[in-house]
Amino acid sequence: MKFIKRNLQLIAVSVGHFSNDFYMNLIPPILFAFSSELGLTLAQQSVIAFVITTGGTLLQPVVGYMLDKVGKSSYLIIGILWISIGMSVTGLITNYYLLIAVSGISAIASAIYHPLGSSIAANLSSVSRGKSLSVFMTIGGFAATFTPMVSIPVVNSFGLRPLVFFAIPGLLTALFLKSVNVDKIECKTNTETEKKQEPAIEKGKVAWLSLVVLISVIRVAVSSLIVVFGVQLMLAKGVSVITAGVILSIHMFLRSIGTLTGGLISDELGEKRVMIFFNTILLLVYGVTMFTSGFITAIGTVILGYVLHATATANITITHNILPENLNLGTGMIMGLSNTIAGLIVLIFGKYADVFGLIHMAKISTIIVAAAALISFFIPMKYVKSKNYVAGERAETF
Repeated sequence: MKFIKRNLQLIAVSVGHFSNDFYMNLIPPILFAFSSELGLTLAQQSVIAFVITTGGTLLQPVVGYMLDKVGKSSYLIIGILWISIGMSVTGLITNYYLLIAVSGISAIASAIYHPLGSSIAANLSSVSRGKSLSVFMTIGGFAATFTPMVSIPVVNSFGLRPLVFFAIPGLLTALFLKSVNVDKIECKTNTETEKKQEPAIEKGKVAWLSLVVLISVIRVAVSSLIVVFGVQLMLAKGVSVITAGVILSIHMFLRSIGTLTGGLISDELGEKRVMIFFNTILLLVYGVTMFTSGFITAIGTVILGYVLHATATANITITHNILPENLNLGTGMIMGLSNTIAGLIVLIFGKYADVFGLIHMAKISTIIVAAAALISFFIPMKYVKSKNYVAGERAETF
């Protein structure tokens, strides 16, 4: 209770993060409903998911740079209003191209909230910077779990139009941020600090960096395939809509647990061992999930949530080990570039599913999972350092 009272603004910014991520994850799990309403192909659903992902991730470096110059904490409130209203009105849209435009423009609000919110949160708490970011990231991370648990039953029972009422929690969140004076928090900009020129990347490191980024791309692509097509795939394999929604929610919850515990295991055993072990387990579980049906598919989807994200922290720390003088660049490549490339892969698989069928696409996608497992064995030991990142530093990379 004392922590909450002392850190009310941090809690508010973190709740805003939850709200932001809730709306970012609102559309992809219910694309099956948009498909039924608008007659969308699997490829068209992939385009919508790609546009949302791109709007929220690809623009983050550009928006972050601009916020470093003219950032104001009031933009957090504007961002919440922007994304909550924009994503919620999609349930009223009856045109595919208008749906793409509205969802894509709405997603840009996330490119504002993430960099600005994390930088503000890091300087708000009465505890350490690392713990502040842990609070911010953990509260926000559970939004992906909560969203399909709420949205899938609603659209399955009442259709897409009630989505407009989903804007209400966003409006209340913005009001909460305003009530605790989040808009009055002073932001630090780059003009207040001395700039340090980052050294160029050594040519010999580019190849290894590319392989590590490729593993991240595959992990994000597979994660996106499950979110975008997971419900439809489970329906095709004999799982009910309600059950599929619950399974997807548990899957998303285990992603957060996998990220946290995977980082702790990585500190003890070393990043390469974690990458090899969990990517090999991922291949086995993914293969069984995609080549079976019914109960086994459901259980496999749940387990995939944990296994997929158990390597997330190791992926980032290995990148930092390769680029010790370019940490921000490394993190940006794993968290930004990987998402964009993964979105393109999902587009390709969506088109493939239109031609050859969703189940066949799911089976073929096992190939890229096998590639990630294989690449893990070739990571050089010189870029692997166990017990090299303290808890505070690791929290910042989440």
